[in-house]
Amino acid sequence: MTVPPRSPQAAAWVLLVLAVSAAGIAADKPLPGDASRGAALAATCQACHGAQGEGNPASGFPRLAGQTADYLDAQLRNYANGRRASPVMAPVAKALDAQKRADVAAFYAMQSAPYAAPSAHPTPDQLLRGRLLTRVGDESKQLQACANCHGPDGSGERYAAPYLAGQSATYLANAIREWKAGTRHSGEKQMGPVVARLADPDIAALSAYLESLGEAPH
Repeated sequence: MTVPPRSPQAAAWVLLVLAVSAAGIAADKPLPGDASRGAALAATCQACHGAQGEGNPASGFPRLAGQTADYLDAQLRNYANGRRASPVMAPVAKALDAQKRADVAAFYAMQSAPYAAPSAHPTPDQLLRGRLLTRVGDESKQLQACANCHGPDGSGERYAAPYLAGQSATYLANAIREWKAGTRHSGEKQMGPVVARLADPDIAALSAYLESLGEAPH
């Protein structure tokens, strides 16, 4: 059986479709970042996140040091496109193109800053409750353990979930409330059903416990 020759117009259409598909794949793939370039760009971030990304617990600014570059890049992209709302971060993220986001993310991913002093002052009962929710969960509320996604004691799962240990209790509590209120849209499918079952006392206990882990081996 003879296959009819493909017309020049059809061939051109196939090439166009392949080119568009390849461009889409390239756009979704994170760019490789350069930490040395990122260091200069990150100078504007120091006022809130510290010189080495250690964060500012008292003000609720999160620790960035040692988070994966992919995670940090994704959060900057979410601020830029509105999936995360912040009057502070949105204009910063929008001013960065894809390469600059990758460079800043690479810089903070390489940092290993000391943990800032915790700002929360939990009671022993709060620490016990926070530890339970982190390690075991609460079957009575159909709550899975945070460790199931975020690693043992919130130490993080590379390429899957950010670390929570040592993060600002204020930041963690605010983030949980944003998901609960439906105003934070990045990761909502994973976090939404979980945080909906957390009462305010649980949010306070969980946030304080996770923040306390920055000062202890985990």
